[in-house]
Amino acid sequence: MSPRPFRFGVLAGGAQDVPGWEQLCTRCEEIGYSSVLVPDHMNREWGPLVALTLAARSTAELRVGPLMLGAQLRQPAVLYKELATLDLVAPGRLEIGIGAGWLASDAARAGVPAEPPGARIERAEESVTILQRLWNEGSATFEGRFFRATGALGEPRPKPALWTMGGGGPRMLRTAARHADIVSVSAQLSSGEKDSTFGASATAKQFDARVRWVHEAAAGRASMPELQCLLFAAAIVPDSARYANRVLARMFGLPAEDALESPLALAGTVDEVCARLEERRRRYGINYWVLPSAQAEAFAPVVARLTGK
Repeated sequence: MSPRPFRFGVLAGGAQDVPGWEQLCTRCEEIGYSSVLVPDHMNREWGPLVALTLAARSTAELRVGPLMLGAQLRQPAVLYKELATLDLVAPGRLEIGIGAGWLASDAARAGVPAEPPGARIERAEESVTILQRLWNEGSATFEGRFFRATGALGEPRPKPALWTMGGGGPRMLRTAARHADIVSVSAQLSSGEKDSTFGASATAKQFDARVRWVHEAAAGRASMPELQCLLFAAAIVPDSARYANRVLARMFGLPAEDALESPLALAGTVDEVCARLEERRRRYGINYWVLPSAQAEAFAPVVARLTGK
């Protein structure tokens, strides 16, 4: 089977102002990025749905979506209304990410109860079940542990969307493989904070296992989901070993060589980066790579070479 073609997204939490945000989104489309994605956290990032509306209005073909909407922050039947209305602005261009929520401060700042990982994963699965029924069938009645809907209406009617779920643990990845068109493969962020403890689960060998979990859980589906990876660190640099020693080892809490080999890190010259991505697509099947917005311009030659745009 031929590998899926490469595509690239940009993760951006906003800009200094609206013109700056629109300029960023327009530039990403010009470079050849497939998508602009927005995180959903209760800190300084912009509100994802309004930011995505602006992104959609300023572009013509760019795919837009949240990566990921925290299931604990919104009732799914209400969220459906906002997403379906966003689809009117960007018909058929949505990539809807639904997540279990990993950042502990989000729950505290939003005033919702902190929950253990298993409960958060179950909540995310219930949320995406209701959303997909509304999206695909036009109505939903559902009774779950966390969410319920009685005769909820899927109006306005949207175009087809791509659904994204993902994570680093077996339960979340298997849930994603059952429900999502795109599975975002990551490390386990079990500390609930942005620290280096994720590094032990970010190794190349750990990603081999994660991809296997996805394939096993998706075995009964008509087609395998697309595999995505959000890069925690990305840089075009003349000396990748030096960058790994100075930056990646500290960020990942790993030996520099192991950190550089992690799929969550990507560094080197344009030639080296392209070769690494080709090798990772062969090894893991990951074709969809999401970069931090600060690196969007620097990686333009990589995008052009690997997508032909």
